[in-house]
Amino acid sequence: MGEAKRTIRRNEKRRRNRNRIRMMGYQRWLQSVRGNLATFYMTYPNNSQWNARSFTGVIVSTGKDHVVIQDEATGRTEMLLYRNLDYVTIDLIF
Repeated sequence: MGEAKRTIRRNEKRRRNRNRIRMMGYQRWLQSVRGNLATFYMTYPNNSQWNARSFTGVIVSTGKDHVVIQDEATGRTEMLLYRNLDYVTIDLIF
């Protein structure tokens, strides 16, 4: 029984590490394109007003679970959570 518990714990730890690496990948990638114009496509389940929405703005900063963008037209700053993120398109500026 002790061996089975160790195996389960080991597998859970591997799964957590894989998820952490994936999340770090998003964060690193968005951090590397900071300052570029991007469109974030988000889904909000169980929302009666709108369940899908897109946000466009310049990437200001990234965090462990969020990205901060600023809309150049309005000057509005918004924080978007990765958990609602479907995909991102970026207009690269070289």
